[in-house]
Amino acid sequence: MAESDYPSGFDVNTQQSSMSPEMEAKYLWLMDQAVKFGQNQFGGQGPITPQSIAGFNPEQVKALQMAQSGIGAYQPMMDKAEAATDSMTNATFDPSSYENYLNPYQDYVTQGISDQYDKAINQANMGAASQGAFGGSGTGIMNAELLGGKSQAIGESLAAGYGNAMNMARGDFENQMTRYGAGAQMYGNMAGQTQQMQQQDVASLMGAGSVMQQNTQQGLDANYQAYLQNRQDPYQRFGFMSDIFRGVPSGQMTTTMGTAPVTNPLSQALGAGIFGAGIASGYQNT
Repeated sequence: MAESDYPSGFDVNTQQSSMSPEMEAKYLWLMDQAVKFGQNQFGGQGPITPQSIAGFNPEQVKALQMAQSGIGAYQPMMDKAEAATDSMTNATFDPSSYENYLNPYQDYVTQGISDQYDKAINQANMGAASQGAFGGSGTGIMNAELLGGKSQAIGESLAAGYGNAMNMARGDFENQMTRYGAGAQMYGNMAGQTQQMQQQDVASLMGAGSVMQQNTQQGLDANYQAYLQNRQDPYQRFGFMSDIFRGVPSGQMTTTMGTAPVTNPLSQALGAGIFGAGIASGYQNT
C-alpha cells in the first residue's frame, strides 16, 4: 500500500509487521472507515433530537382550570357575612316598634273594665235610691271612688299592655341582632370551608395528574435513552473492532441503562471512535 493511500496526518514508516496480509488489509479497511465516519458531522446521523418533555395531562389541565375559576369563589359568602355584620352594627332599636306588639284586644279589655265599674256605679245609685239617699253626699263620694277605681284599673291595664309590648319589641330586636351575628359567623366559616375544599380538590387532582405525568415522562426518558444508545452504536462498533486489533477482550465491553444524564456521544467518539492513533501506535511498536 502506497503512502498516499493512508489518511492525511499519519506518519507512515516502513516496518516489518507481524500481521498477516489478510489482517493488515482488514486493519487498513477499518482505518479508512473510521476516517470516513469521522468526516461526516454527527457521524452522518444528523443532529441529536431534543429530549421530549411530558406536557400537562387532562387531569392537570383541569386542576389548573379549577384553581383559576375557584379564585374568589368564597366571595359571595363573605359578602353575606359582611352584610349581616353591617346590619347588626348599624341597627338601632325603634321605641315606637312596641305598637306592633300591642294586644289587639286591649280595647275590649278596657271596655270590659269600664263596663264593670259602670255597673258597680249603677248598683250603688240604685241602692242609695232605695234607701232614699240618692243624690246625697254619700252617693257622690261612692261614685267618685268607683270612677277613680275605674280610671286606675284602666290605666294599669294599658300600662301592662304597653310594658308587655315594649318587652316583646326589645326582645325581638335583640334576637334579630343575635341572628345577624350568627349569620355573619356562619357565612364567614362557609367562605373559609369553600376555599379549603376547593384547594383540596385542586391538590388531589393535580397530585393524580402529576403521577400520570411522571409515568409518561419515564417512558419518554426510556425511549430517549434507547435513541441515544442507538446513535452510539456505530461508535461502539468501531470501538469493538479496535479492541480486537489491540487484543482487548470483548467481554470487557458493557452496556448500561439508567436515568442519569447521558453523555454526548460525540464527545465519547473522541475516545471510542477516534482510535486510529492508538491502533497505529500499537501497530508501529509491533
